[in-house]
Amino acid sequence: MNAILDFRTAPALDRAGLSMQAPAVTPLFIDQARAPHERASVEYFGRRLAGLMGRDFRLRALPGLPGYFIPMETLTREQAAMRGITSGEHIFGGVVPHAFVATKVISHGLVEAPGDVPEGWAPGLGSALGSAVLPGFAAFTPDDLIQAVSRLLPMGRVRCKLAHARGGNGQQVVDSLQALDAWLATVPLGQIDEGVVAELNLEQAQTFSIGQVEVGGHCIAYFGTQCTVENPRGETVYGGSTLRVARGGLDQLQHVPLPPQAADAIAKVQHYEAQVSEAYPGFFASRRNYDVVHGRDGDGWEHCGVLEQSWRFGGASPAEILALETLVTQPEVPWLDAMTCEVWDDVPAPADAEVYFRGEVASLGTLTKYARVVRDGRDP
Repeated sequence: MNAILDFRTAPALDRAGLSMQAPAVTPLFIDQARAPHERASVEYFGRRLAGLMGRDFRLRALPGLPGYFIPMETLTREQAAMRGITSGEHIFGGVVPHAFVATKVISHGLVEAPGDVPEGWAPGLGSALGSAVLPGFAAFTPDDLIQAVSRLLPMGRVRCKLAHARGGNGQQVVDSLQALDAWLATVPLGQIDEGVVAELNLEQAQTFSIGQVEVGGHCIAYFGTQCTVENPRGETVYGGSTLRVARGGLDQLQHVPLPPQAADAIAKVQHYEAQVSEAYPGFFASRRNYDVVHGRDGDGWEHCGVLEQSWRFGGASPAEILALETLVTQPEVPWLDAMTCEVWDDVPAPADAEVYFRGEVASLGTLTKYARVVRDGRDP
């Protein structure tokens, strides 16, 4: 167990602004095509995190010096090693032994015995996850996807999701093989080769956000919900998260008021993470976020399962960092609510909110992004 670091008494920087004891906080964009509003979010909260940790903030890491990185992608072991990242103490995010481990496909097994799968695939993980996930399969060829959907359709409609899609994009709900064929005709074959998930679609569902963040010896955990909005193209996309946050790990959430479904959802996250860690040695993460769905299928049967994982700076991270600031600097606050909001309009934010982006996004129009904390435990 690492010694607890008091952010308020962290080592001061030397005259050059460099300290081997306190590496600078630096955003990391492996995918250089990231949208300006995404970069702005990471940079804004990178500065907040640097201030909280008593460290310098730099837009780019200096060669040969250690750093604390905030990536918008889960890193592979090789990408991490190039930057001296060997543990969660060096990163706001996670590291996986193979790139595909950071995608949706690890949540399900295959329809048939391993064939066209990525190198390093753990064939036993799908069955080990059991009821921690919804009924479903991973596929890496169109034929395997068709077979997977055929197996699931007797239980109801099926949601197909591309492995690398984010924010509700790159997915389609189908109710027949003809509908699947129509969707496949719009998807480049290379994206199918990278993996597709087919899983039972829940008709009446709510998606929970469950996570844990560890920074400098401090740990917070949360249970919350997320919402979707319609962007100017008419697409349903991420619109924000509302989190109930407490000090400590996921087990500590039992001490704060949560809805009845929370205990089961949290237990499934813990099982999911334990099985992934066993299947893929070398995985570690300081920022863990899981989408968990709870609802009913077309026949009215109730289900709860992990949809996907996020081991990187994500949509809920602004709320996580504001909550961490408050819980570190105000020890009298036992738990709190924090939220993010993304609105496709130039709207005023609440007076107590941190607006971290407001501007034009390509040809879509104006996007406003803000986060806030409510300290007295009332829902924001």
